[in-house]
Amino acid sequence: MKLRALILVLLMIPVFLPSASAQSPLAIIPLNDNFSGVPGDVIVIPFRLINLGNETISNVTVYVTGPTEGFLYQSKVIRDPIGPNETVQDTLSVKILNIDPGKYILTIVARVGSSYSEAQVTITVKTFVDYALRIDVDDEYLYGNNVTALLRITSQANGVIIGRIGYSFYYDGTLLKSFSTVIYLRPGESWLQNLTLTTPKVGNYMIYFWGNFSGRFKSTTATFRVYQRNLKYEAYFRDGVIYVQVYDENGNGVPDISGKINEIPFKTDDDGTVAYLVNQPGTYKIVLNLDGRIITTFVEVKKLFLSYSQENDTLLVKVVDSTGVPVPNITVTASGPLGKTYAVTDSSGLATVDLKKTGYGTIMLKAESSRYVGAEASVKVVPPITPTPTPTTTTPESNASTSTVPQEPQKGYGPLGVILIIAGILFAGTSYAAFFMPLTQEEVLDRYYFVKVKAPRLRGMDNFRFEKAVSAIDVRATKGTAKVEDNRVIWEIEHLEPGEEAYLQVILG
Repeated sequence: MKLRALILVLLMIPVFLPSASAQSPLAIIPLNDNFSGVPGDVIVIPFRLINLGNETISNVTVYVTGPTEGFLYQSKVIRDPIGPNETVQDTLSVKILNIDPGKYILTIVARVGSSYSEAQVTITVKTFVDYALRIDVDDEYLYGNNVTALLRITSQANGVIIGRIGYSFYYDGTLLKSFSTVIYLRPGESWLQNLTLTTPKVGNYMIYFWGNFSGRFKSTTATFRVYQRNLKYEAYFRDGVIYVQVYDENGNGVPDISGKINEIPFKTDDDGTVAYLVNQPGTYKIVLNLDGRIITTFVEVKKLFLSYSQENDTLLVKVVDSTGVPVPNITVTASGPLGKTYAVTDSSGLATVDLKKTGYGTIMLKAESSRYVGAEASVKVVPPITPTPTPTTTTPESNASTSTVPQEPQKGYGPLGVILIIAGILFAGTSYAAFFMPLTQEEVLDRYYFVKVKAPRLRGMDNFRFEKAVSAIDVRATKGTAKVEDNRVIWEIEHLEPGEEAYLQVILG
């Protein structure tokens, strides 16, 4: 029993003995353990290093440690020997980066060999108020376009900042608009505002943008100009093409001018030109946007029409436009079995074709002009009828002394009489048609339907009425009244003078 008690006492002795530990020969003591600053500040920490050992030490490394982000730490080596109980004073620096406000515990460490000493300091990071203002807008804008300016404010603070911002808009020194509000921004956050002016007037503009956060005031300005060019234009038809040309004040072609021809959009090319092919007559509406000036103009494209009549070996060709007006100086080409010939219309729109040069039969007529849509027609002509001479008979002489006695012609005419009778009937019929009956011609060209009526040569025409079932959008007449009613075109003319012509133009649906 005594033996067991002795063993138990021996086992408990180590528990009650004080523990032994190796004391570091170094001691690092901060001379100030509380600091404060804002991002960007450099904190200088003074310290004292004491050699507590009985041997001289050297090459002592001192450094600062703490949070892995938000601070930039310094370290250094004290190479000078430090004797027993000697003291050395020095400093370490810490730079505060963009870190949230608050209190942070940092540790300063001194190390030599396997011995080290450390102490703690506190750095209070305060809120740092900073931000940047910016206005994104071009220097110049063409009149007729919208102008958008982007206002931007970006926080460069390390914490949430609250403040007031605003802007003012000026036109030639006159205030157009003013605005202000209160906002808050987190670190790195931006506030954006698009400021749009719809087709602003020509002149000079300025934007004044400002902010005030915790008494830190900043501002910036931007200016721009809205200008308008003195643009001119031409619009005309030539050789089957409608040309639109836009020039500046120096006569140079202006590209990228937008517009429409009969609602079809276009933009001028590098030479300021648009070429629009047309093969139909009509009125073409042209709309141009000349730096915000909206210009509307019209180009009338007319078509040539042919009518003809034969007089012996001459073909009379008359050329009129879509409104029935005779057109002079139009080249008429006539191609027939014998070849081709040319004629030019006079002031009355008449051209004379020599059928001896073209031959008889089918003649192709073509009227062409750079100012009109051309016309073609096929006509059949016949040789003129040549009267047959009447034969004469003589009796032989009975003798030299007998005088010659002329005989009377026989009463029977044979085939010649029949020919003369038929020619008379034909002449009477055609003369009656030409001189006493109205002439009407019709022609369809794509979406257009044309009707021509001509009064007889020897008498006028009263109460003319033309009616046709056709799907039409619009009708135009050079004389009288025309209308579309129940899918029928009705054209009425009270009176036409002898030989007078009238024309009807129908736009088909």
